[in-house]
Amino acid sequence: MSRVTAPHLPWHDRPGLAGGIDTDGRQAATLLELGFGSVEFGSVAAHPRAPNSLAPLLARLAALPPRSAETSAIGIGVGLSPGAPVTALPAQWLNALHDAWSVADYLSFNLSARARRPLLAPEHHPMLAVTLRALVRERKRLPRHIALALKLPLGDRHDPLPALADTAAHAGIDCLTLVLADPPAQRSEQLARLADLAHRLAGGPALVAVGGIRNARDVDDAREAGASAVQVHRAFIHRGPACLKDLSR
Repeated sequence: MSRVTAPHLPWHDRPGLAGGIDTDGRQAATLLELGFGSVEFGSVAAHPRAPNSLAPLLARLAALPPRSAETSAIGIGVGLSPGAPVTALPAQWLNALHDAWSVADYLSFNLSARARRPLLAPEHHPMLAVTLRALVRERKRLPRHIALALKLPLGDRHDPLPALADTAAHAGIDCLTLVLADPPAQRSEQLARLADLAHRLAGGPALVAVGGIRNARDVDDAREAGASAVQVHRAFIHRGPACLKDLSR
């Protein structure tokens, strides 16, 4: 594993806003001033003809006025253009890095969406391992540092812990964003899985928990299980910016 300790990213000190709220940057100016540690836009695809193309999002983010120290960090979720073959993924992810490094503070490569779940099959792991190593290698050549994350479903008790988490750790990926199952009945099981993964990857990537984070107790539970940070999605949809008060004591 290429790290001795998990990286501390300053935006992890406050809850982040997960991807899926604003996919094209039209709400960026407002969302970035709400007080989240980070705001993740997308997911998008680094292909000019994709319906969720990265280019319009980058144009809107680049046009924003200079950010203050209190403004949220900018994250961009990156997927794969609809209908593209699996073999297109390495080029699209590398293109996203080359296109977005000057605008984003981090990129989150998303394998958690339902359409991307087939990529979690073991036969794709070698390709993903090569791609993740290439991203880390290319990142070192850029004039500005950008953090790299891989977004994965944490799975349930019937699943082994995600093998790609180890792959990402060995590649030098900074963060793993882990999607926890939302039903409260599964909460203790999900936190136990998170703790097991945190133990297995000790000294590796920072873990970010998303899914079922509704209040300060949920934040504390996730951090106690080993998460360095949390993101919210449904809490924001239901309560808007007021959810931030519920997430802090």
